[in-house]
Amino acid sequence: MGWFRVGRWGGGNPIVSEAVSPPSPSRDSAPGASVTARAVPAREVQAAAAVAAGLTLLTRLPFLARYLWDHDSVQLALAVERFDLAAHQPHPPGYPLYIALLKVLGMLGVGSLAAMNALSVLAVAAGAAALVPLMVRLSGLRAAALAVALYVFNPLLWFYGELPLVYAVEGGMAVVVAWAVVAMPEGRSRFLLAWGLLALAGGLRPSSLVLLSPLLLWGVLVTWRRGRLTVGRLAGGGAVGAAVVLAWLLPLLAAAGGLAAYREISSSHFDALLPRTSVLYGAGWSALAHNVFLVAKWAAQGWVPCAAVLALLWMLSPRAIPAAFRLLGSRSGLLAAWALPPMLFFSLFHITKAGYTLIYLPALLVAGALLSAPALTGGAESRPTRAPGAVRTVAAAVLAATVGGAIFLLGRDREPDAPRWQALVRHELCLQEIRGYERDLEETLSVLRAFPPGSTVFATVELSGQGAAGSEGFLYPWHRHLQWYLPGAPIVYLVPEIQRAELAPGDHRPFQPVPWGAWVPETAERIVWVLAGPPDERFELPPGETISTDDRFWVVQTSTTAGVGGTRPLDQSILLR
Repeated sequence: MGWFRVGRWGGGNPIVSEAVSPPSPSRDSAPGASVTARAVPAREVQAAAAVAAGLTLLTRLPFLARYLWDHDSVQLALAVERFDLAAHQPHPPGYPLYIALLKVLGMLGVGSLAAMNALSVLAVAAGAAALVPLMVRLSGLRAAALAVALYVFNPLLWFYGELPLVYAVEGGMAVVVAWAVVAMPEGRSRFLLAWGLLALAGGLRPSSLVLLSPLLLWGVLVTWRRGRLTVGRLAGGGAVGAAVVLAWLLPLLAAAGGLAAYREISSSHFDALLPRTSVLYGAGWSALAHNVFLVAKWAAQGWVPCAAVLALLWMLSPRAIPAAFRLLGSRSGLLAAWALPPMLFFSLFHITKAGYTLIYLPALLVAGALLSAPALTGGAESRPTRAPGAVRTVAAAVLAATVGGAIFLLGRDREPDAPRWQALVRHELCLQEIRGYERDLEETLSVLRAFPPGSTVFATVELSGQGAAGSEGFLYPWHRHLQWYLPGAPIVYLVPEIQRAELAPGDHRPFQPVPWGAWVPETAERIVWVLAGPPDERFELPPGETISTDDRFWVVQTSTTAGVGGTRPLDQSILLR
């Protein structure tokens, strides 16, 4: 019956669309052991999945980013031109299949920005489509419709779905893998497919392979408990997964210069990062508290539309609340295997962006849809004013779309002195933040491009932050953006606290270490500083002229004879490498 075939979960009850009462928890909390009304025809599932994917495209395409976003975004674009893991093009652990797809699109004439945007949108659309058969297996078609609305209009997923980054790709693949895992007991092909998709997700973003492995193991366990696991099938799944992993791992290692070189590059990166962010690497309990706070904050921000929907439905159907928790409990194994490992990993090691949460945020949205499902039937209440189930489903989906859409499309970041609770609905994960960044970057680039590149060196500074995980007072360096958008000029990246200086000669060539006291090229007549804000006493700029300032960029011009950059001449051969 096709890709969205609706069948039985390991010989249990049929997959259902409208559960009059919540499913009875089974001994393995597996989907399919539910009280059913009718099986959902495959064509209905296929149509709903197509609508979900189409709705994703309609909501994402008008708002796509017009510039590369952060330094990770630029590094991915640079990797398309020259894959160099040592130069962080891209940064470790590498994204081999993601970069390969970008290269293929580049051969077809698609630029790096457009290609990354396309992968983000297509991945989210695939996730929305896969969410339909996943939810049909877990509860029914009405719950699937609500889950799609919660997913498509979620402000965090919408924000990252508009950006040239890998997070939306990982988030979409997480849903696809979850669908495949739930279908593992349905046959050999489904079992093997789950292994292959997880390995494929690892090639797009290697951390997915680690963080989603517990989800796959849950599927293996359920398959065994259903009597569908054989030694041959397990060996086959392992072989498929290993083959796909080797298909992208071996080229990655070769591009890095071998296994030893890859390990050295990765160790150098993580040894510099984790001691500042991980309690396990000496960052202290404050780092753990900071990471836990971010995990909780971004989860809460992503769950706001779910809370609004539950408030409405439970007000209409208070008697459905116990049934809702029974349904959620019967699916707790799947959701725990999906969400808890990445949440624990990020808490213990490292989390700096809300995009990290996209790997498990869909699991939280699925939980919200499951909690809503019993109230969507319209038959659990005896009130004369109760709305029919279909009307309730439409109302809940519209409310989810309205709340999530308003936060992303109309929202703005909270003012620093505003109450902290406002961060639930007023945060930087909104369209205004994207457009504001693009406006500031565009204006800054117009100023910088007025300087003659042959006699100008552009410099930027990074200063470490204070407090938990170094999150307070961090001065963001713009060296990657300058490297990408000003290819004709030399770019200097400075870290004063360790007297580290690197120079990119131009034409998108990698940064190379240069002496701290001699980083100004002889041909330079001026230094143009492009900073995220005024530096503190750790690095004092010489007297100069402030060219432009805004919320994100602070541009100052100084002479090359003011003492900054040293007096020894820079080895000009660096500019020719």
